[in-house]
Amino acid sequence: MANPTREEATEKRKVQRDSNGRFTAKKTVEAINETVQNVTNTVGHVVNSAQSITSNVSNIQQTISSRSALTQTASRESFNIAGNIASEYGIADINLKDLLGSEPYKADANIPEMTAAEANVEKLKIQRQNNSLSVRTAKTQQGRQVVKLATEQRHLIGDVVDFATAAIEVGSKVLTNQISETNYSIRQSKLEQTEEQLSQQQIATNGTVNLTEGLREEWNLKLERQAARNDSLRLEIEGHIKNNEIKRQEIEARLLEA
Repeated sequence: MANPTREEATEKRKVQRDSNGRFTAKKTVEAINETVQNVTNTVGHVVNSAQSITSNVSNIQQTISSRSALTQTASRESFNIAGNIASEYGIADINLKDLLGSEPYKADANIPEMTAAEANVEKLKIQRQNNSLSVRTAKTQQGRQVVKLATEQRHLIGDVVDFATAAIEVGSKVLTNQISETNYSIRQSKLEQTEEQLSQQQIATNGTVNLTEGLREEWNLKLERQAARNDSLRLEIEGHIKNNEIKRQEIEARLLEA
């Protein structure tokens, strides 16, 4: 079999490159679509999980408190994990040995060749793709600004609500102040009523004291009257005794005369 010419080899590499590029792009698009679907499924799962957070608090706490496997993982293994994540998007690590080559004075690197015109065509394609990405990026940034504006607008609405709430709270404090003032007036009225009751009680007490003195004098007079009656009875009894003695003496005298 004859060796291919340089033109044939270049054309073959170009075909392989185009095939590989289409395959890589297709693989990348499929990986991105699959990732988007996974993100959508994950979002739905998060929404469903959010509804059961309350009932699974203990499980969440247990998960948080558990130690991550990465605490015992070497840096090389962590890099391999990062490579696995990148491979889901069709991105692979570059083999420096293949690109650098081993011969210092030979073009032995495993890098595809292309002419300057071919390189310009590819760079022009990349530039146009970058223009599209630049527009997409600007549109995304604009969307973020719109969301930020809408978020700030809602915060402004919340601030206005807080402002209105502050007025209600101040009004409530005025009512509380008036209630305290009214309670103070009620206590003043009760104090005045209590003082009047005290005056009435003092009058009643003074009357009782004066009545006590009158009652004491009344009973003293009753005692004196009773004592006078007793003296009168005592004198009456003594008079009867004396009369009886006289009569007895008269009777004895008559008997002696006889």
